[in-house]
Amino acid sequence: MTARAHQHGFSLVEVMVAVLLLAICAVPMMEALTTGLTVSAAGVDKARELRCMKNTMEAVLAEPYQTLWLAASKDNAASYVLPDDASCAGVTRQLAISLCEQTGSTTVFLTSGSAQNRREAAMLYIALSSDKGYSFTTMVAR
Repeated sequence: MTARAHQHGFSLVEVMVAVLLLAICAVPMMEALTTGLTVSAAGVDKARELRCMKNTMEAVLAEPYQTLWLAASKDNAASYVLPDDASCAGVTRQLAISLCEQTGSTTVFLTSGSAQNRREAAMLYIALSSDKGYSFTTMVAR
């Protein structure tokens, strides 16, 4: 038997080809992992923002009707201060409270002067939106 027949293993060329194939396959795998981690972090941010918006809307709706009515009758929601919430750090929220009336299938927005004599029929239109895309609206009757 010759010495060559007793040798087992891979040649340097075979090892280099295997390493090259692994490197070619590893690049797309790393891109997929990076994308997955980025999307996961974005999902956490969106979930936190959604929780913030839901908590804010619940806090606004838990206020007495009179408090919200007064905020709406001043033609802006500046008199109503949004509650602080630790989950809302970095989320810009805008609150709009308006007076409205339902006439048939149409919603008519009222000015504060015209609503004073129609207070029993007027409703509150509450809209909460964020700078990142979430928006909640509801109407509250007395």
